[in-house]
Amino acid sequence: MTTTSPTTDRRWLVAAIVGCAALVALGAWAYGLFDGMIDLRVYRMGGSVLLDRASLYDAQLPGSGLPFTYPPFAAIAMLPLAALPWGVALVVWTTISVLCIALIWRAALPANAWTLVPDQWRDRRIAVLAALTAVSLLLEPVWQTIQFGQINLLLTAMILLDLVRPKDAKWRGFWVGVTIGVKLTPLPFLAFLLITKQWRAFRNALLGLVATMAVGFAVVPNQSWEYWTVVIRNANRVGGLAYTANQSFRGFLTRLGDEASWVEPAWFLLSAIFGLLVLWLARRYWLADDRVTAISVMALAVLYASPVSWSHHWVWIIPLGISLIRAVHREWGTRPALVTGILWYGLFMLRSIWWVPFRDDRELSWTFWQSIPGNSHLILGLLAFLTLAYTSRSLPKQPAS
Repeated sequence: MTTTSPTTDRRWLVAAIVGCAALVALGAWAYGLFDGMIDLRVYRMGGSVLLDRASLYDAQLPGSGLPFTYPPFAAIAMLPLAALPWGVALVVWTTISVLCIALIWRAALPANAWTLVPDQWRDRRIAVLAALTAVSLLLEPVWQTIQFGQINLLLTAMILLDLVRPKDAKWRGFWVGVTIGVKLTPLPFLAFLLITKQWRAFRNALLGLVATMAVGFAVVPNQSWEYWTVVIRNANRVGGLAYTANQSFRGFLTRLGDEASWVEPAWFLLSAIFGLLVLWLARRYWLADDRVTAISVMALAVLYASPVSWSHHWVWIIPLGISLIRAVHREWGTRPALVTGILWYGLFMLRSIWWVPFRDDRELSWTFWQSIPGNSHLILGLLAFLTLAYTSRSLPKQPAS
């Protein structure tokens, strides 16, 4: 049996991912998607505003009126993209996003996963990884991320790759802090580091976050003050909470009660209860040394508790699906695990949240049956949580190494 060297593997990986990204770029160009990529345009607008020394949080994207909603460090990080021509920027950004899909799969797949691959394919792991990357583009959250030019794949890869490293790895946790400084949604991961007693990683995460804030105040002090004291509290700035793409507790409750007085207290209570349950389960998996599952479970707290979790935030379904398959395999065997994997990824390919009336507050008049596909990300995530909680009974109770 022939084998390939690590250098050859890396070359094939780069070639496969760049080729896949080129195909995505070509297909998107053919369908006119690059006339959109609205979030990439907003990111570049943030960098351009800084170059023009204008007001970051007063700026609006021409034609859409979308504001820049991220911390100042995000705009600073986007300066290189803002300086590039639009065509070059979208190709670079798409390539980075597709590369991150491959990195997420590579980090999340357990070492023994390759025993399920036919013998003749075990020396072609790069080809399998490239195939998984390509198929992942059919997943609703992944394609939404690519289509909008969103940053979620990059942030997910940064968090996952940072926290699966050995416990004594230098500066482990730092990049988690940086992701928070780019987009606040990963903030609950700090609680995860605390409850699992990862003191050094927690310290490094705080340093990463403080570093991004320090850079922001050093470059744009007035706008940094405006963001951290005013903009951060305005959840409505990012869009309509009832919109079907908002797959969070807040979105679900808003679709039920619109602007009723009970919606916000119910959201706080539900998020707190679910957050505590997630921390409990994530800690169980972490102590059993199942790091990918612990991190993926923790991501559910981020998705459910955030005021706004657009469907493209749900790219965490890639590692979460792997964890779900492994848990079912451990509890019930190979065939149920195979069915689980097909159903999990297949249902996200159906894009069912778009089957129902949306926009212009039509979500507020959904029937019971329309609310099922309209909240399908939330329903599937809850089923995954319950399954992982049930199968956690058989986890070994020992400290993670």
